[in-house]
Amino acid sequence: MIGKIIDKKEVATGTLMVTFKLGERVNFKSGQYIFVTLPKLNYPDERGPKRQFSINNDPSIGDQITITTRLSDSEFKKTLNELPLGSEVELGPIAGVFTLPEDKHRPLVLIAGGIGITPYMSMLRHIAKNALDFKISLVYSNRNQDSAAYLNELKQLATQIPNLKLILTMTDDPNWSGEKRMVDAKFIKEYFPEVNAQNYMVVGPPKMVEAVKKSLL
Repeated sequence: MIGKIIDKKEVATGTLMVTFKLGERVNFKSGQYIFVTLPKLNYPDERGPKRQFSINNDPSIGDQITITTRLSDSEFKKTLNELPLGSEVELGPIAGVFTLPEDKHRPLVLIAGGIGITPYMSMLRHIAKNALDFKISLVYSNRNQDSAAYLNELKQLATQIPNLKLILTMTDDPNWSGEKRMVDAKFIKEYFPEVNAQNYMVVGPPKMVEAVKKSLL
């Protein structure tokens, strides 16, 4: 399917949000991802013009797809950043099983590092819009507030979703007076003393995900 860029904006330092308007409605679940294929690259990229991104918007907005990415020296990302509003790209297929559990009664801990927040944005927007009865703790780790994508919206969602507890940690921010530790076994045990009483989902840089997984185990 074809998606037309209708919005682009920086949602954190060096972090680009792109919204595509579709010519048809699509069905997807919060947490799934979509492939984006650019018509051509402005720079040579041996990986080609196709990448996958988590979908960020609420599934009820079926005629739009929003993605968010950290900008880098990647030829693909540089081209995406340079595309003007109105540009068309190929979208799809949609895939992935990293979705909200069917069981709403067991508490859920979402752990995000950096840009790993993106699939959770779709989940939380979906929960807020539909007043779903999940009990959720979101642990969101960043170096500093400037690099924390969707920080203000997350604070707002924490006031809209009755059973959402937001735990922010900024590991290298002299202007942050809150939690500053890395998410490790000690961190998890302090915030969740009954470690086995909830399910955990983890997204972030590969090293961070592996470290958190090891700490949980």
